[in-house]
Amino acid sequence: MKAIKILLVALLVVPAVFSSCKKTGPADAIVTVLDSTGRRISGAVVALKQDSVVNPTNNVQASINQEQITDAAGQAYFTFKLEAVLNVEVSKGTQSARDYIRLEQSEEVSKTVTIR
Repeated sequence: MKAIKILLVALLVVPAVFSSCKKTGPADAIVTVLDSTGRRISGAVVALKQDSVVNPTNNVQASINQEQITDAAGQAYFTFKLEAVLNVEVSKGTQSARDYIRLEQSEEVSKTVTIR
């Protein structure tokens, strides 16, 4: 009987100890921009936005908006404190595209967008 009590306490305490040690980091995103032929596009404007979420407690609208320009490899890099689902808007000249990306806490998420 005593062994069962010790086992039950261990089963409750051990998961709590290990889960509290997990560190949370930023939610990172890499957006790669391609043209219709599959070539990477440098110099494209990539915007990650979220402006349609309203806090139900105080009715304040969330406004997340970051813009980056793709590098020579056709990639733009973003870092956010929290995970989120964001709209992706890409443009270069007359070409554009829209998509979305789901950021996850402590992870790097990649998204490829083709502009037309």
